[in-house]
Amino acid sequence: MKKNKLILFDWGNIVEAHTTGYSCKKAWYDLFVACGYKGDDYLFQLLTKYELSAIPDFKTFSKVYDEMKKEFNFNTSLDEFVNLYYHFFDNIDYYSDVRDYEISLRDKCYIGILSNLMIFDKKRLDRQVGLSNYDYVFLSFELKCRKPNQEIFEKVQSNIPFSKEDILFIDDRIENVNAAKKFGWNAFCVTGLELDKIKKVCNDFLSI
Repeated sequence: MKKNKLILFDWGNIVEAHTTGYSCKKAWYDLFVACGYKGDDYLFQLLTKYELSAIPDFKTFSKVYDEMKKEFNFNTSLDEFVNLYYHFFDNIDYYSDVRDYEISLRDKCYIGILSNLMIFDKKRLDRQVGLSNYDYVFLSFELKCRKPNQEIFEKVQSNIPFSKEDILFIDDRIENVNAAKKFGWNAFCVTGLELDKIKKVCNDFLSI
């Protein structure tokens, strides 16, 4: 019998590659170079202040892009930036074995995605995992807040019929995991390169 439990998975570095093959990190760097950036590759640190995955719509993003264009000396228009974004990011590798395992759990429990995503990422996410395979999908740009802010966990909790102890959250970033634990969820830090660990923590959670 399917248990009344929910396992929520992050996407980046769980299903989509962030450090191996053609990774998210590599796609960001290639995108910035194509736009005219001539700096180093510490882009994740530089981009943090913009909180891109909490921007809810294209109009708001266009204003943020004007700031980015000045900071990074881009020579591209917004439309050119978006087209280049799709060009590079559509080639990012992903772990189909992790995706397949996540979907297999649907016979045992409810499954969902909770991820910090930009407005341009949802189509790629759907292509990689098939969003219809998941019972719940919570994306930061749609919720207008991002992990590890407590607000995002509160919004998710208010939209699901599960008690906190019946939720397991799997993420690759320890700050997100710690925030989920502080909120009262079960949470585990792991990457998509550690499928055996993912299987074990899911099995342990479902055996309770």
